[in-house]
Amino acid sequence: KNEPPQYKNMIAIQAGKPKGGMVECLKVDPDKVRRLSLSEEQLEKASEKYAKQIVRFTQRNMLRIYPKGTRITSSNYNPLVGWSHGAQMVAFNMQGQGKSLWVMQGMFRANGGCGYIKKPDILLKPDAIFDPEAPLPVKTTLRVTIYMGEGWYYDFPHTHFDRYSPPDFYTKVGIAGVPADKVMKKTKTLEDSWIPSWDEVFEFPLTVPELALLRIEVHEYDMSEKDDFGGQTCMPISELRQGIRAVSLRNEDGVKCRSVKLLVRLEFV
Repeated sequence: KNEPPQYKNMIAIQAGKPKGGMVECLKVDPDKVRRLSLSEEQLEKASEKYAKQIVRFTQRNMLRIYPKGTRITSSNYNPLVGWSHGAQMVAFNMQGQGKSLWVMQGMFRANGGCGYIKKPDILLKPDAIFDPEAPLPVKTTLRVTIYMGEGWYYDFPHTHFDRYSPPDFYTKVGIAGVPADKVMKKTKTLEDSWIPSWDEVFEFPLTVPELALLRIEVHEYDMSEKDDFGGQTCMPISELRQGIRAVSLRNEDGVKCRSVKLLVRLEFV
């Protein structure tokens, strides 16, 4: 109460939604900083008409996104919708599983996993407001070679995938990012092998690499039932280093597997 006013302004950011709809909510006051909270549904609806206004708002103000109330199973939404519009806080149901949570975990492996990531410069330019939906030229192309994998024999019971034969693995590799960059591709399925060797090459043109992540999943093909999960990982493009790498996979909770790895080559071409 007795602290200098300027210090109070640094630690207390007023929340609330002004009257007058989304246009009033997104107005930028040069003399005041505000905090705005929107549900995932409100953000998606607002982004259809006010994408650039949302980005401009987040250059000076705080934007928090939270899951819609009907997610009673603790599922999650795509966090890149919030991130690509400059949202500083994208709230999640951390007790769940699934691709959206893997993307969130992957994004925050950047910066040493400290829990803080600097907003990309592309979202901070006041003279050229970023539009996540606008077509942009390709900045770089990521070439990913999936050589082989191993470790399932040691980390899983030998009857986990198939009761009477070795597993039939395939790998899905792709990009999570802005709509123009988002894609998922797949290797061939290799039958009856604990150490599959795919040796396949994939290329991914990237228009906004600053907001892109490399996604990798391994599954075991099952003819009669849902394919079995064999591991996943998600890594920010900005953190990748070129060359041949042994990439550790993680389980559905995001915990690193003890032995399961893929041998890959990463190149920017």
